[in-house]
Amino acid sequence: MHLRAFLPPFRLRPPRGERAAAAASGDTVTSWEVRMSNFAIIRTTKLKSWVTLKKSVGHNLRTSNDDRSHLGPGGIKILTGSANWLDDWKKEVEGMHLRELAQGQSHTLSREFFLGMSPEWAEGKTRAEIDAWAADNIAWLEQRFGKERVKFAALHLDEQTPHIAAYVVPLKADLNRKGEPNTRGNGWTLSDSVLGLGGNKSALVKLQDQYSAAMQKFKLVRGIRGSKARHQTTAAWKGAMLAPMEKKIIKKSPDAATTMDRINIDAYAKRIADESAKAVYDQMKPYELKAKSQQKELRRLKTMVDKLEPIAEVFKAFLTTLLGNSLNLNTVEGITRAQVALNRILQALRPPEPEQAPAAEAIATKKQAQTSTRSTSIKNYPKPSPPLSR
Repeated sequence: MHLRAFLPPFRLRPPRGERAAAAASGDTVTSWEVRMSNFAIIRTTKLKSWVTLKKSVGHNLRTSNDDRSHLGPGGIKILTGSANWLDDWKKEVEGMHLRELAQGQSHTLSREFFLGMSPEWAEGKTRAEIDAWAADNIAWLEQRFGKERVKFAALHLDEQTPHIAAYVVPLKADLNRKGEPNTRGNGWTLSDSVLGLGGNKSALVKLQDQYSAAMQKFKLVRGIRGSKARHQTTAAWKGAMLAPMEKKIIKKSPDAATTMDRINIDAYAKRIADESAKAVYDQMKPYELKAKSQQKELRRLKTMVDKLEPIAEVFKAFLTTLLGNSLNLNTVEGITRAQVALNRILQALRPPEPEQAPAAEAIATKKQAQTSTRSTSIKNYPKPSPPLSR
């Protein structure tokens, strides 16, 4: 049976006429598509001093003196906690009994989380849709880390793409080895391990898997596993743009002015300016060609992703049909189940190989055939005639 028999009815792309008619009627014609660029984004940073924590909170509350030239209208919306949560948290930490750490180490006071999405997903979304996404993010944070640890979260609507800035504290009950509360301090302590984000990479990979799985209802997917792409802040990008190039531009020294040049100063100045501009252009041209080549490569990769995107959806529907609706390709377990299922299908569809005789038996058969041929040729060879008598 052909593999198509297992697949549910689907259509890779609606006809152009149907898309135009749906667009004219106001219907969403791409709601069934999952754009590969629609990523669910989560980042986290440890904050270990009150100075850095206060600066971070001030930036996210828009109360600090940071550069706000990139901000637009919309402001922020506090989703949980209060604007003065940091003062209450500092008083609570001061009443804790914290174990002594090695020299140069300090306790994690809070973790700052960035929760966002690709700009393409946010385009055209209504405020109600953004609010629904934000509410689900807060529910996920409280379910993942505990409601008492999510101290503050705000939705930023004044930047290019809406996102959430949240603060989760490593709050842990101060217990002894028997599991009984200690009488020292206020009964609480700080432990970064209580958040399940230890010092190894696998914990952060698992966090990415869990968050993307929670955002599937919004058609947001996990980023590429093992990608070398790294987030770059606005300040870092501006610094890179303003930084001098590694290879300095060599300016040509002007030719000595002749007597005619002294008479016609304008012509001499124009000639010098043209020669200098040409020298700079010739040295900058390779960088321009390199940038255009990289832009062309990005367009090629985007086209490839757009072509492979429907095929990926077909395979996902196929595997979901085989393995049930519980399949989640954004987790390691789901990918492993899918790989096992595909290997079994390929083995079942592979044509059986013809049976071959063992090597020793094949060699014996060949020798026997050669011996039989040799004896037959000797028997059929004409006998020599007797010698003639004198």
